[in-house]
Amino acid sequence: MKNVIDLLNLKGKVAIVTGSATGIGQAIAVGLAEAGVDIAGTYCSTSFEETKALVEAAGQKFFPIHADVSKSEEVGTIIPAALKEYGKFDIIINGAGVESHNPAGDNYSEEEYQRCLQINLNQVVALNAEAGKYFVKAGNGGRILNVSSIAGYLGMRSGMSPYVITKHAIRGVTRSFGLELAPYGVTVNAIAPGPIFTKMTTNPPMKKLMMDRVVATKCPVGRWGFPEDFKGIANMLCSEAGGFITGQTILVDGGYTLT
Repeated sequence: MKNVIDLLNLKGKVAIVTGSATGIGQAIAVGLAEAGVDIAGTYCSTSFEETKALVEAAGQKFFPIHADVSKSEEVGTIIPAALKEYGKFDIIINGAGVESHNPAGDNYSEEEYQRCLQINLNQVVALNAEAGKYFVKAGNGGRILNVSSIAGYLGMRSGMSPYVITKHAIRGVTRSFGLELAPYGVTVNAIAPGPIFTKMTTNPPMKKLMMDRVVATKCPVGRWGFPEDFKGIANMLCSEAGGFITGQTILVDGGYTLT
């Protein structure tokens, strides 16, 4: 029987992390680096320097890849860039995403819906497919981790329908690719964050006040979640310890969906 420390060992692995410059993506990138993983991290409008410094402080390499995931042609450069730098990758974290406010009715915007669809869903599908193709050809298994949301289980306030639609869809993407890639030793899972204290969820200040009330009334654990709450679950799912888990979406929500 293998020791649990050996099962969780990730030393020598390489991970691609989209959305690595901030928030949950950054925390997962740093958590993997703390376990001995070199990182190829994408960034767009936010500088990668903070993540790079944190990864290097953990003793690992960080290779920045500029990619605007709202553009399909730039999404297609991510995996080739990582392979050119490291010669391989073992893990891909699809952390890039965006909120969308697009109320139904007269103010509905098809353009905004398509923007959200591309960023939150289409590029994730493309990277699942390309990573799967690489892992199957390489023959060494692999790990794919997507990011859904509690919005993938619940409806949300008015104007959030594009976000809700895409986050529900990520669960389907995860199940579908998980099933198809399982025979090749590739696992595909997702995490579904609840109310997490990030720039996206706390700006502007009025939004934070509203979310404070939500956390106080809806989170049984009695606090906000923080990006570092995802380090442990991500590392486990990306290690040999997670090898018998696939096609699953793991709620990391402080019990929000229990209420």
